[in-house]
Amino acid sequence: MSPDRSVLHLGLRRSPLEWRPEIDAGAELGHAVYVHSDSGLGHTGLPGDRVAAFTRAESADDVAARALRQARDGGHEPAAVLCWGDRYVDVAARVAEALGLRGPSVAAATVCLDKSAQRRALEPHGLNPRWCSGTTADELKAAVGELGLPLIFKLAHSSGGRGSAVIDADTEPDELMKLTSLNYEDSGAFPVEELVDGSEHSVSGLVHGGEVVILAVSDKYLAPGELRTTTTVVPSALTPEQLARMHEAAERAVRAVGIESGGFHVDLRRSSEGPVVLEVGARLGGDLINSHLVPLATGGATQPYRSLVETLADGELPRPAPFLTTAAMHLLPVPADSDLPALLSRLADHPAVRIAAEWPSPEDEVVVVVTAQDPDTIPAILDELRQRTDGDALLGLLRSP
Repeated sequence: MSPDRSVLHLGLRRSPLEWRPEIDAGAELGHAVYVHSDSGLGHTGLPGDRVAAFTRAESADDVAARALRQARDGGHEPAAVLCWGDRYVDVAARVAEALGLRGPSVAAATVCLDKSAQRRALEPHGLNPRWCSGTTADELKAAVGELGLPLIFKLAHSSGGRGSAVIDADTEPDELMKLTSLNYEDSGAFPVEELVDGSEHSVSGLVHGGEVVILAVSDKYLAPGELRTTTTVVPSALTPEQLARMHEAAERAVRAVGIESGGFHVDLRRSSEGPVVLEVGARLGGDLINSHLVPLATGGATQPYRSLVETLADGELPRPAPFLTTAAMHLLPVPADSDLPALLSRLADHPAVRIAAEWPSPEDEVVVVVTAQDPDTIPAILDELRQRTDGDALLGLLRSP
């Protein structure tokens, strides 16, 4: 490993719980770390000559040329280009290609940025729900007539459930079409999919040189009546046979969309007929899975962010490590008029809690990360923590005049 090599991050996750370990991973491996983003960069703590602003309107060649010039001015040679959000996947792939570095191909990034294109790529592999796509309200109405209800409406160019909605008999197609303004691209494109019954899971892994390595399968739990994940648990409680089917489906999905090198996540539902892919991302996923849950559950033996840097910079894939304990992240609502520091302190005081922190989301929430030797105790632990937030609400009422 050469000390004059650098890692370039395009974009940042919203929570420092995730972007800080991402940045630290490259530094711990001896690389200089640079961050280019289309949002504020002052909070990274990096010196001014290690950060830069870019816009999606810029060509990838221009971003690559600036990144190369900045790194070389600092005495470094780019070794890897990484991104942590779907909106940056295509830019990262083009910059890596321009710099002659490893990464998902531009073709794969283009497919992963378009959920309708993903469905077309997965169709021959039997991994799709019933689905249709379109760009107009009339096409949306036709899809509902063809597929029946209930359905899920998704934005073609989005991630993290942004703009997704359940379609039922009361849904107004014209109102739903307004959500397409949230597409990353200037597009009204959407897929509409059958609402598949079954448990939800996310597969995290790395790929290079024709080999796919699964790092973890997590169990995901949604808010009642919503499409938003509120709890994620690693490792999965699925049986060995069920896990094998998840592994096989995720690997087929990664190959189908053409990811050749780098990190990925595949979100799936385990239906009565087998795994159904919800989406494929040409990047490691969020929900603290790779920054905290996998490292905690493996006793530090698996560090996905470090392994991603090693895969892209050196072509070295990690070996999966056994799980030694169970780790979970859980979002808790912050009651109105709460004393937030006191609430976080009370949550952190629980013996199972490893982290209690603010969480950036449309809701007013905090996140806790817990561990337990017995996975069956996780629900009781989370219930105890919910009671601590309820206690905070009661305290706020008692303090009110």
